[in-house]
Amino acid sequence: MPRGGLVAVFALTLVVVPARPARADRGTFARLANEAHHALARDLAAKSPKLVPPVPVKVTWKPVRIGSLDVGGALVALGAADLDGDGRAELYAVTTREVVAIGAANKKAVELGRVAYTGAAAVPASRDPVGTITVDQGQIVASTSAWDLELRVSRQGGALVGQLGSAGSLVCPGERLLRVPGRNHFGDLQQPLYGVRCAKLVDPLGAPLSVRGALVGTRLEVTIERCTPTGCLPVAKHELKDYGSAFAVADVDRDGKPEVIVTGAGAPGDADAVKVITLGGDEKKGLFRRTFNGGVVGVVVADADGDGTAEVIAAVRLAGATRVDLWRLD
Repeated sequence: MPRGGLVAVFALTLVVVPARPARADRGTFARLANEAHHALARDLAAKSPKLVPPVPVKVTWKPVRIGSLDVGGALVALGAADLDGDGRAELYAVTTREVVAIGAANKKAVELGRVAYTGAAAVPASRDPVGTITVDQGQIVASTSAWDLELRVSRQGGALVGQLGSAGSLVCPGERLLRVPGRNHFGDLQQPLYGVRCAKLVDPLGAPLSVRGALVGTRLEVTIERCTPTGCLPVAKHELKDYGSAFAVADVDRDGKPEVIVTGAGAPGDADAVKVITLGGDEKKGLFRRTFNGGVVGVVVADADGDGTAEVIAAVRLAGATRVDLWRLD
């Protein structure tokens, strides 16, 4: 037999013999595997965020008009963010011409600056102008049916700076929609989607909640998901009927039960109302209701005075007016 054959047989013998572990070895492997499993479980538990239940606050509903400002165009969306990092959120009013920054830290609204839209106008533009606003990576992201591209607003060196973003509308972080050309909605003619709002909240046990509200026609669909480090799972879905495109989702009283802040579905500029409803609670009665002579064109929940508790703020204007009244409702 050639020398190479002997080598092959001998090598095969060396491989086969250790492949039959003793009974004690199998026990050792099982113990090591069990220890590794528990070590991994401890590591994952250490990296998971601690469950911190929300602390309820007593809400005193006392509407106060905090200012009246000429925003220079039709206000189509209202948002908030603390871009300057002072612990107090600024309001951001989106019009068909620009984004207007508004401070309300001293319980009186004052203009802080403006950033104009640039680029190409939308063709065709919708007859009724609409807009969206959200916060993404420390920037305000605003879009309107009057322009092709969104406007991203940030603060650099104490000044507001704007730059063109992408096509479409970023309605929530990670969710972008395309408006139907010449229309004031997303989706199609049979299922028009007029607006989407999202919020990251915490349930009564301290688990993260993801809340998304979508206005389909005049039907407001709100989905609640409970989240873990590996993803989110739906836990509840609510349907509310006959409401308008100015709405928000939040936990106003911080009891771990989300609220939806809604407005009427009437024509722009008609007398309107703001209503606060706990999801799953008494929709007819609600927590609060306030009527206004003008139309409510924007609603936002933000801690504008830096006291650690967010307030509901509404923007109200008459039909065709560029001046809006800002109301703090609680």
